[in-house]
Amino acid sequence: MFSKLKFLIIFLLFVPAWTAALAPPFKVSVDPAWKAADPKDVQAVLDSTILAIAPYIGNRHLDPIMVKNEEKGPISLYERDSKGDYIVLLDVHGRYWSQLAYQFSHETCHLLSNYDLAPNNVSRQQWFEESLCEAFSLFSLGKLADQWEINPPYPNWKEYAPELRKYLADMMKQDHRSFAPKLSNWYKQNKSLFEADPYAQDRSLNEKMASHLLKVFAKQPETWAAINYINLGDDSQDKSLAKYLKDWHDNTPVNLRAPIKEIQQQLGIKE
Repeated sequence: MFSKLKFLIIFLLFVPAWTAALAPPFKVSVDPAWKAADPKDVQAVLDSTILAIAPYIGNRHLDPIMVKNEEKGPISLYERDSKGDYIVLLDVHGRYWSQLAYQFSHETCHLLSNYDLAPNNVSRQQWFEESLCEAFSLFSLGKLADQWEINPPYPNWKEYAPELRKYLADMMKQDHRSFAPKLSNWYKQNKSLFEADPYAQDRSLNEKMASHLLKVFAKQPETWAAINYINLGDDSQDKSLAKYLKDWHDNTPVNLRAPIKEIQQQLGIKE
């Protein structure tokens, strides 16, 4: 784990910016056994989602991703396939492109967030990564809608842009996604639930936290690239959120630290 972590930090710090223009940040393949939709159309949605988020993930490149449609999704498996590709399972029915993009961008965030360096809630703070990826998926839907209004995968898919926005708007209207009056108090009330179960209360707590995170990153969307630096902390007996966020802050380049500092402040976490 240490060698992989060391390589990742060096890569993120020193890869030149111009490399991002030479190749897509990562490639995705669709399982040909995908049901209820043409795999070529599914591929078009996924490729378009990658294009929409690419400007906001810094210089990060990922190994190839194999995407399958299975009921036990959405989930990013810790195990890779025989070629070393990531395996992402999505649970999407038919030509529900909004749901497809939403689930895929969420799982992509886990890959970018180095989920495999902190598997199975070993940090006791996986709830935060889940909340962060929920926020990123909402952000991604908005950017995908912007893109499809101008450059959809197929010309006749331009009409789907409003559907992407409606899907996003409908989720944001859900009562459990409303802002907590004082986030630090809300976190203290739910701290034990979060540490025990990263999906507590059927993800409703993650989704409320995501509303706050989405608002923080909206101030400087380019700072979404900070997700590349989470879960890079050394193994420690200290499994507190304070340590988790400090590691994230300290491993992140200075120009991307603003949202992390604000998150620490809103949660009442001292540096």
